[in-house]
Amino acid sequence: MDKTKKYQIVNARVEQASGGPDIAILVAEVELKPAKGAPFFYTLVECEGAPMIYKTESSVFDWWMEPDAYESELDDLQDAGSVYEGENYDELFKDHKGTECYEGLRYLIYVMRTGWDEAEAFIQATKGKNLDEIEIPSSDAEVEWESA
Repeated sequence: MDKTKKYQIVNARVEQASGGPDIAILVAEVELKPAKGAPFFYTLVECEGAPMIYKTESSVFDWWMEPDAYESELDDLQDAGSVYEGENYDELFKDHKGTECYEGLRYLIYVMRTGWDEAEAFIQATKGKNLDEIEIPSSDAEVEWESA
């Protein structure tokens, strides 16, 4: 992580956007505020383990929770492109050079991949802190990648 640039965790959340008879789509989002510059959001959408990560100036979390109401906005977001998209997280872990605030992505992946209770407790414990002040546990996906 670029230690010269600090990022504060403003807020984070994770929810299941769909499920039941449909394929489960999970959405996690973190709002990060750099020491200098405007806050931004990383949003992680995961379907059957395949992640898509978006960086935006404002929250798009609700768009994924109510996709029918935000269909054109989601189309525009997907047309603009993602920060990362893959079958899994392996390529992101392997090659994240040039990715702004990689530790923010690790935070988001952990929140997405851990249990609901653990995610909520971790968010509450880290909200308002700088990323370089906290230890982000490795997610199951990161542990699996490291042991491959």
